[in-house]
Amino acid sequence: MKRYQADHLKRHDAPLRLFQIIRTQGCFTASSGFTPLEWERPAFQSGDKWKIKLKQPRKPRPLGQGQTGFTLLELLVVIILAGVIVVLAVPSTRDALTGDSLKKASRQFIAMERKLRGDAVRDQIDYILCIDIPNSAYWVITSDMTPEKQDEIKKTAKRLPADVVIADIVDASNKKKFDGEARIIFRKSNTCSPALIHLSYKEDNMTIAINPFLGVTGIYDKYVDVSINDAGTSRAL
Repeated sequence: MKRYQADHLKRHDAPLRLFQIIRTQGCFTASSGFTPLEWERPAFQSGDKWKIKLKQPRKPRPLGQGQTGFTLLELLVVIILAGVIVVLAVPSTRDALTGDSLKKASRQFIAMERKLRGDAVRDQIDYILCIDIPNSAYWVITSDMTPEKQDEIKKTAKRLPADVVIADIVDASNKKKFDGEARIIFRKSNTCSPALIHLSYKEDNMTIAINPFLGVTGIYDKYVDVSINDAGTSRAL
């Protein structure tokens, strides 16, 4: 194969590299994308090789010659600002996580109250919401279930979000229950047992008030101590 070497580029300080010459629309170009150093001659043929001298790669300049870095003072300022941002962000993040857990637990009770009230009227049978206070769990049974069936359903009880506990429940007799099991009955007459549910998540609390005729009538983002009277409504103590 014919070879062509640019005489005016003969230098010993630059490496020689071979590039394959290809023909594209009547012109000869290097396959690597470089353009010829001289005009192509008709003698070039597709497949010929062409030697091109490439420039030496530019050596990086050492630090201090046109390049600058961060000073100790600048690094200290950045670290202090990062610390301030973290201190301000941690309480907000904690409050957001706490609120989400309590809100999620309250939504579970609100959705369950609406569902059971509607199911009782539709099926014309009493539904009972059973709440295990120490384990923060709950399950649903009906008044016509056998004890064996009720025990079977109890084994599949649902739980509240992690670390959310039931502090106590005020039942229809206006007494607080801190332990054991509490029950809220949803009757086929579209009424239910009045109740006051106190939820707790670490240092935060939430109160859910259930009215026998109106359903959930109050949600408070704190521990609210109220009394349920004979009519089933609640009033502050």
